[in-house]
Amino acid sequence: MKIGFIGFGEAAYHISIGLKEQSTSGIIGFDMMSQDSTKGKLIRERAVEASVQLLATDYEVAEQSDVLFVAVPSKNTLGVCKNICKHLKPGMIYADVTASTPAVKQSIWDYIKDSGVLFVDAAMMGPLPLKRHKVTIMASGNGAQAFIDLMSPLGMVIQDVGEKPGQASAIKLIRSIYMKGIAALFIEMLQASEYFHVSEQVTSSISETMESVEFQSTINRLVTGTAIHSRRRAGELEGTIEMLVAAGLDKSMTQAAKLKHDFVTATKAAEYFCGRTPKHWREVIEMLS
Repeated sequence: MKIGFIGFGEAAYHISIGLKEQSTSGIIGFDMMSQDSTKGKLIRERAVEASVQLLATDYEVAEQSDVLFVAVPSKNTLGVCKNICKHLKPGMIYADVTASTPAVKQSIWDYIKDSGVLFVDAAMMGPLPLKRHKVTIMASGNGAQAFIDLMSPLGMVIQDVGEKPGQASAIKLIRSIYMKGIAALFIEMLQASEYFHVSEQVTSSISETMESVEFQSTINRLVTGTAIHSRRRAGELEGTIEMLVAAGLDKSMTQAAKLKHDFVTATKAAEYFCGRTPKHWREVIEMLS
């Protein structure tokens, strides 16, 4: 079985590292930024670390893969699909792990369903740096069960949530109303507590309420992760907003969370930290202040 990734960012890197630990070999990938003057070096270093062979084109990866993970920014999802459509093989698994909306996932399926592929709308529901390939994945689409059958023996944790493309993404985007919102709240709280020099007292007080160890770990992971991934997470929240608007539901807190993520992106925090997650949230707050 040949596993391929189109897009070798955070998701592909961490999944590949986890699969390598399971002695999975022969993984291939493509990333359009691999030769970029600023981002390319990190992509290539991570590919070597994960024993992933980077190919020259996305369609070569599609042609050679039995299980294809599409892990590109959500704005590029449909474009990638159209670019590789003619190179897909009947019976192969096409797993879209992007943060695209349910409507986009359905559009992808509509575009490729005549090719005979097994499509998986795959939504990752936890911290990839911690769980790697064992991160919980919600899967929907006609290929969900086949995806489970092939990848579970490699240690992946996948739950079939339905046959309709978009169901898994809906779960992820609705969940993100809380998960991305709480990261934005942490940043706002810590900017204020640092200004008044009461961060230890504030975080200790809340920690006492929410169980000390777990809270401190969560606050650090979410804030430092937002510094590096604010642009992608804001894109996911944009999808959530689109979904809520389409459903006629209130979007005020989701919009507020997106605005905070946009603020972090505008400060160029990811570039400041050179794409590597800082060790402590204070590094992020100092940079933003």
